[in-house]
Parts: sequence; C-alpha cells; structure tokens
Amino acid sequence: MFERQIAGRYLRARRQHGGVALVSIISFVGIMLAVTALIVVMSIMNGFRETLLSRILGVSGHVYVDVRGRTAMEVDEIVRRSAAVAGVTHVAKLIDGQALASVEGGAAGVYVRGITREDLKALTIVSDQLAPGDQLAGFDDVDDPKLLLGARLASSLATFEGDALTLLSPNGAATPFGVVPRKRTFTVGALFSVGAAEFDSTLVFMPLDQAQVFFGRGEGVDRLELRIANPVEPLPVKVALREALGPDLIITDWKDLHQSLVTALIVERNMMRIVLMILVAITALNIITGLVMLVKNKGRDIAILRTMGATRGSVMRIFFMAGASVGVMGTIAGLAIGILMCLNIGAIQAGIEFVTRTQIFNPEVYSLSRLPAKLDWGEVSLVTAWALFMSFIATLPPAWRASQLDPVEALRYE
Repeated sequence: MFERQIAGRYLRARRQHGGVALVSIISFVGIMLAVTALIVVMSIMNGFRETLLSRILGVSGHVYVDVRGRTAMEVDEIVRRSAAVAGVTHVAKLIDGQALASVEGGAAGVYVRGITREDLKALTIVSDQLAPGDQLAGFDDVDDPKLLLGARLASSLATFEGDALTLLSPNGAATPFGVVPRKRTFTVGALFSVGAAEFDSTLVFMPLDQAQVFFGRGEGVDRLELRIANPVEPLPVKVALREALGPDLIITDWKDLHQSLVTALIVERNMMRIVLMILVAITALNIITGLVMLVKNKGRDIAILRTMGATRGSVMRIFFMAGASVGVMGTIAGLAIGILMCLNIGAIQAGIEFVTRTQIFNPEVYSLSRLPAKLDWGEVSLVTAWALFMSFIATLPPAWRASQLDPVEALRYE
C-alpha cells in the first residue's frame, strides 16, 4: 500500500522536480498520440480494404467459369451443375467487351457487361442504387433496349436518363473491305453509383441478348459468374466445381483476377502496422528519461526507505508503478481518442475539407467516394497490449537501478 502512495506522490511532484514532471507529461502525450495514430491509421486501412473489396465483390462475381465457344445447350447444362454445387448462391451468364461510348461533344472508353434483367436485379449493389420504382422496366425491351450507366461516366459524357448513347465496338463484321466496327445507338435507361470510381466511371450494363448481337457472340456467352456464401474463401467451391464440371473448363475466382490488389493491400497493412508499432516503442522509451531523472533526484529518499526496512523489491515496485502509470494513462487516453476519431471519421473529414477548402480523399485516386474506417477490436486489443508492454519494458531498467542503490553511498554527501 505504501509503495502505491509513494509512487503517486512522486508523479504529482511539481515544484522541486518540475523537470521530471515535464518529462512525464511529454511521455504521456507521446504515448497517447502514438496509440491514437496507430488505431486510426489501422482502422482506416481496415475500412479501406473492406470497402474496396465489398465494392469489387458486389459488382463482380466471386467465382468464374469460362464458357466461350460452348453452345447454348452446353451453357445451360453447366449452369445447372454449377447451381447444384454446395455454397453457390447465384449463377449469372455474362458477356464482357470494350467499346467506345459517344454522345454529341464527348466520348469515352467503356467496359460493357451483357447481363439479363433477372441477374441484374440480383446484383443488389447496383439495383439498390437506382431511384425508387422499376428502373429496369425497359432494360430488355426488344424494340428500344435501355442501358445502365455509371454516374461518373454519365457525368463525364454530360448525358442523362433518356438520352441517346452511341456505342462503337472494335470487334466488327468481316467485309471485302476489311473488318467494319459495329455501331449502334441505345437509350440511357438509368444511372447507378456503387461508390467505387473504377466502376462508376467505366461500367455499362447492356441486355444479354443485345450484347450477343453487338459483340457477335451468337447464342453463346463469355463466362458464368457465380456468387458464393463465403467469398473470402472461394477455394472449396472451386474444388467442388472442378469435380462437378470436369477438367476441361477454366475456373477462376476474384482473388486470381485481383491478385496484385489483394497482395498490395496485405503488404501495405503489415508494413504500416510495423512502422507504427515502432513509433509506439520509441515514444514509450521517453519513460526511461523521466524515471532516470526521478531516481537521481530521489536518491536520498531511496536511502532513507532502505534504512527504514524497505526491501529492494519495494523500491523497484515504487518506481515501476510510477513509470508504468504514465504508460497506462497514455495508452488509455490514446485508446479513447482513437476510437472516438474512428467513430466520427466522416465528420472529421468533412470538417477538414471545409476548413482547408480541398478534397483530402480524391475518389479518382482511391476508387472510393469517402474516407472509410472500421474498428477491428482484435487490432485495438493488440495495439493496447503492445503499448502497455513497451511501457512496462521501458520502466524496468531505471526501476531496477533504483532498487540497487546503496543507501550508504546515497547518504554519504547528504
């Protein structure tokens, strides 16, 4: 009990040992800011990764089966077998192609995806973004088929719902004069926004039967897009599909298509965690400076305590508690501030942009429309444990030195 009281008295010292108090305050602030930075940065990276992958997995499928060159009957049989595989929740037929979209006064390269109306409705990340009502009513109209455009693409082309949009495909029909690109004018039926610039600025949805004609696919399709119950682990479904469909089909998943992105996110996250944990360790080392000064100034007090019967362990515990208290308080304060910042990251972003009059999170660069943050409580626990561990480690050397002080030497010149 007396050890805790003495440690608290040393921490509250202000007049005679102001330098020690100042160093302790600096250590407290340093640990608080380092813990805050680690929590906020890692939460933003977690949110960025989860949001980006959710956009990719929301618009694109989880597992793909290449069916190019297959007849319509063969494709239907593959669809039936794929849908029967455990873990598969939806199977869609797709045609993918590139084209040049043009309106009066503007043009842009686009990525056209042919899809049926039913499969597009099942793509909730797109269908939920449409205005209330059945915006897909004229999507598969035979006489006047409608297209769905990304909102950013429509903005860059200065086109709106109901406008005419001309598509030019490089894969044209062979003639005696060479290959003539296919060209057709469609009506813009609706606009969508999924929050990822990669899709909002390039993607166009076209009825599947129109895409078959426009890209010259006949009755065939390019691939089957499968959605599964657990997209994070697509390998079991791929193995089951291989057994159900045979070895002559190419089966891939979203990780294969976005391998560079997934690897980059993992490497960046791990390296950022290491750098910030080193920062926490460096700030925790400031505790050593404060405790060394405190031990030097309290040499006479240590000697008196020892002559009164205090053990070396008691002296060590006094200074350990004094130093560890700084680390614990700094960690708790940093933890609270970091969590509050993560929970209010949107308001903070808006406030900074309002004050600076700049866009600090450009969606054209980061492929997202807002700054995301997701608290991972496992990550928060790891940060807290690391900060406390480094604080305790930094406290041990000066506390041990204080316990080894010889009371005779300390009182010789008093």
